[in-house]
Amino acid sequence: MGANIGYIGIDHHHRDPYFAVASELDATITAVCEPGRRVDVANIAAMDDRPDEITTEGQDMADLVGGAAVYEDPHELVSDADVDVAWITHRSDETPAIVESAVENGVHVISEKPIARTAADLEAIAERANELGVTVSPTMYYRRNPVAMTLRDRVSEGFFGDVWTLDGRFNASQLSYRDTDHYLYDRETSRGGALQWIGPHWVDVMPWILDDPIARVNARFHDAVEADVEAGAVLQFETESGTLGTYHTGYYLSDRGKDTHLGIYGTDAQALTPLHHDSLQHEPTVPLDITSEHPDWTAAPKRTVEFEFTYDRFPAWGDFVQDYFEDYFAGYDTGDVPATVDDAVQLLRVLDAAYESGERGGWVEVEG
Repeated sequence: MGANIGYIGIDHHHRDPYFAVASELDATITAVCEPGRRVDVANIAAMDDRPDEITTEGQDMADLVGGAAVYEDPHELVSDADVDVAWITHRSDETPAIVESAVENGVHVISEKPIARTAADLEAIAERANELGVTVSPTMYYRRNPVAMTLRDRVSEGFFGDVWTLDGRFNASQLSYRDTDHYLYDRETSRGGALQWIGPHWVDVMPWILDDPIARVNARFHDAVEADVEAGAVLQFETESGTLGTYHTGYYLSDRGKDTHLGIYGTDAQALTPLHHDSLQHEPTVPLDITSEHPDWTAAPKRTVEFEFTYDRFPAWGDFVQDYFEDYFAGYDTGDVPATVDDAVQLLRVLDAAYESGERGGWVEVEG
């Protein structure tokens, strides 16, 4: 028997692609909620007050949620709607309280990253969720990206030797392409801009690939003209084992799509890859270039592996996103999910340190 989903946060630009994901799951959206507003499910696809960044064409949203109960209060939904999972795409300042209500009602959660504004907003809730055995998970779907998974396996096998340094880049379209009146770009609501919104993907996946948490950071930010959050950020970081890294993220591109890069440099091998791919780039493959001095590679010390990406189940970014959600819904009952609430707290602690570094300058230790 499939899961019953209560979807909270209709006014969000990931709604349509996530509804497309839900339509392919063994699950049913039985309740919907836009906090403080009663949604007409018959006209849900016609809502036009979301940032126009990602859309899913051809998806009949009314059919998907036509029989769903409608709530204005998300706390009532998780207490009264008899749902198994609350799927949340809502503003970061209000999401922790909704997650807390879900946890207290035994409702599992999958929530748009980073779930909260700061780690302090989520830490006690995470402890309570773990105490009660309720699964709370952020949308860190690059943990199911096949290139990232391959690199993580290589690192764990010792293929790279000692990893000296790591560098990453995740840039997206300029704020002029986005509805900056939306709460995503409001400091009081979201705390930050590029680093808080698009930045978490790489901030999470880089230490995940290494299985080595970020211990301290040094960050600088570019202020945005169109909003009161940053347009971009550059981070230096050091992991617990001493690997040094850099990360560059921002709303910089004068076109739709992404500009991405990930490099791993070790004593025995190096790897270069864009890692990310989306259908806007119109390329079906993502290359992984590996150079190694391993004896098995003497005949061809540099090799390129091409990963074929498909978009049948998730047109916006690639089917690995669908894989992430399928793994969550297969494992939420036991807690066997790709990313946990503790991972979300750790991510927020890194972001906390980065924003503190940006304010006062210099290196800042990551708490916890």
